[in-house]
Formats: sequence, structure tokens, C-alpha cells
Amino acid sequence: MVPFKTKVDNNKYEDFSGVVGAFSQIMSGTNIKKKLDLEAIKNKIHEKMEDCTNEDFEILFQIIGNMYFEEGKLLPVNVKALNYIEFNISQRQVAEYLYGIFIHSTNLENLYKNMEEKEDTNALEQLVFDSLQNEQSKEKASVSLAKCFLPYVKDAFVKDFTILIQDTTIYQNNITRFLAYYYMFYISQLAIKLNRFEEGKRDEIEKVYLTLYEEVVTRVRLGYEYGWKYVRDKLSHMFSHAVVLEILSHNTENRHMDYINFFERFNGTDEDEKVSKEIYLICQKYMKWIPLNYENCKHDYEKDSSCLTSNEMKRLFEIVDYQFRNGGRISHYNGFIRKYVEFVQKNFGKFRGMCGYTLSVHESDIIMFTRIILKENCGRIGLTKLFEEFEKRGLLFDRESKKRIIELFERMNLLEKRSDSGDAQYVKYVL
Repeated sequence: MVPFKTKVDNNKYEDFSGVVGAFSQIMSGTNIKKKLDLEAIKNKIHEKMEDCTNEDFEILFQIIGNMYFEEGKLLPVNVKALNYIEFNISQRQVAEYLYGIFIHSTNLENLYKNMEEKEDTNALEQLVFDSLQNEQSKEKASVSLAKCFLPYVKDAFVKDFTILIQDTTIYQNNITRFLAYYYMFYISQLAIKLNRFEEGKRDEIEKVYLTLYEEVVTRVRLGYEYGWKYVRDKLSHMFSHAVVLEILSHNTENRHMDYINFFERFNGTDEDEKVSKEIYLICQKYMKWIPLNYENCKHDYEKDSSCLTSNEMKRLFEIVDYQFRNGGRISHYNGFIRKYVEFVQKNFGKFRGMCGYTLSVHESDIIMFTRIILKENCGRIGLTKLFEEFEKRGLLFDRESKKRIIELFERMNLLEKRSDSGDAQYVKYVL
């Protein structure tokens, strides 16, 4: 469901460049060796230049080294070079997760490979990349495929990624921030959706307000009350949701389902009562397995739905969540989301003193998504429509933030008025 682990280690993914490296390898179908052997690369290039004297070649390779390598690592000079960005285990897991929820079962992988093949390279770059063939492992790495539970996030990603890969320079300049944003967007939406249990709407975006890094935020702003503070509260239960849904994934139908799936599958069916009793027995076994005084773990029966299975699932969640919070296992509970919290706070968090962190984006993020949306709309879109498109991508702003964004467009000369009254404003593509 999520690429989180309870084990605390140093393999973090706050720096998303490693995720891009792993993601690029998955997309291109390559498996690069962990460390580049510069001496082997040098010898390989030398073999291809038999008519070059040793002295001249040393001068040439010094130029190559300065242009394409730094501290033994290949610089990301083009899309192909992204394959050679080093990554750790956690970054690889996040890359596989993104591939599973967004890329798998689409044509994006083929489109990506076409972009990579058509990318312009000069003679020197071609020489370097030809010499790197030996740095590729012949065995293709396996990929764990996660299931996407939020189709509206995937639809937005697929639409935007299709635009992004139409230009190799734009792709290279934006892919790190693009993937980081969609990872943050999906997980935050999933955390909120899971806490709604069977009442969650599969195709309805959860309203989370963002702010701009460059603006001042107070407690009365929507970006404070319904931003990171709101998401962080829902995230705190993620481990318990993961445990419950993992337990119930071992079913006779061999299906990994969320609360909405279970409700749709069993509500109003003849099997509902039978399955609910089976989950009830799991609850009893769980409490015996982890002895604790569960008297204070109260279930609100007035909020039960028409689906008996869903009601028992919610009860199982309450028991699991209660024992983690009160049974001396809080370190696992908090450790499960720690890396994601650190990632968000570093990449999309703005610390605002007494207000704590808010979910924030840079003006450059606004420009990136504006560029994508304009390309999808033939280079011009109404301002009101643009903010609607932002919201489909989780970029929800209050009135003050919208005002700052409009001021940004005005500074960049992107706004034009199409009526005498000046009411109808359009954003145009001059980026």
C-alpha cells in the first residue's frame, strides 16, 4: 500500500534525485552497476580512438572528465545520464512504488523509451555513453508493483507525464520536482482517504490547502488548518491501516483491497455476515496475542454502516491502533511514517514559527504545472479554469495564495484581458 518500513536506518529519500535515478532505470529497462569504473570507461573510449596518440587522448579524456564526470559520478547532462544517478534501497523502493501506481498498465513506458532514443547527442556524448555499456548489468532488476487506490491522482499524473516527455530538456529540468510532488500528493490523499474507511469516495479529491513558500501564513489561513497539520494527523494512523489491510489481504479471493473495496464487495451480499464474523474472530485472537487492557478502546456503534464486514474492519483497526499507541510499541508506530514526514518537511514544508510546518510549493512549481497545463490547452487558458486544473492536481489555494499567484503571472507578463471590462483574464504560453 505504501513503501514504508518500521525499521529506522540511514537510507532516506529526502533527496529525490536518487529516486529519479532508480525510476529512470526502471523506465528504460536498464540495470546499472552500483559504482562507475572510470578507468574501464577510459580504456573503452581509448579503444575506439586508435588513431589518437596517448598524449592527445589524455588531453581529450581530461576534457571528457571535466564535462561529464564529477567525483567519479556521471553528471546528469541529458535524459540517458539520469540512469546513472546513484540511489539507496529506500530510494529504489519509492521509485518502484511510483512505477507501480502510475506507470504500470499504461503506455508511458513506451513513450519514455521513444523520448530517450530520439534524444539528440553529440559525438563526444555518444562516445561516453557507448563506453558505459559495460557498466550495465545483463540481468534486469525485478520491480515490485504496488496497487493504485486513487485513480484521480493517476489520471492527473498520466496526463502531465505525457506532456513532460515531449521535450527532453523540460523533462530533465523538472522530473525530480515532478515525481516528488506526485509522491507527496498521492500519499497525503491516501492517508486521508483511509481514515474515512468505507465512506471514502474513490474518485473524489480530498481538499488539502497549500501555500507559497514566499508568503506569510497565519493560523486563520486555510493553508494552516487544512494543510500539513491536517495531513499529519491522518498520517499518524498509517501503520495501523497498513497492518489491518495486510491481515485481511490473506483472503480466499487473494485480493489486496482497501476499505472501499471491502464495502463494495460485501455490502448487501449473503456473505457479509459470515465474513464479518471471521474478522470478529481475528479481533479476538489479536487481543489474546497482544494482552492489554482494551476497556478504553471504545467503538461508536452509532456510526456503523449497513455493511457488517466494514463495521468489524473498523473495530479491528481501532484495536490495532489502540495497542500500538498504548502497548509500548509506539516506536514502530511513529517510525513507520518517519521517512515520509522528513521528506515532506524538507521538500514541501515551510516552517512558520508558532504555526509549525505548512504544505508549501515554490513559485517555480507553479510555473512548472502552468507550463504543463498550457501545453494541454493549446497555449492559452482562462485564469479561473487554470485554478480548476490546479485543484485536479492537488494544488488547492485559498484567496490570499491565489492573489500571490496572479501577481506572479503579472510580473512574468503571462496575463491578458480578453474583454473591455477586464473581467475575463487568460494565461498565455510565453514560457
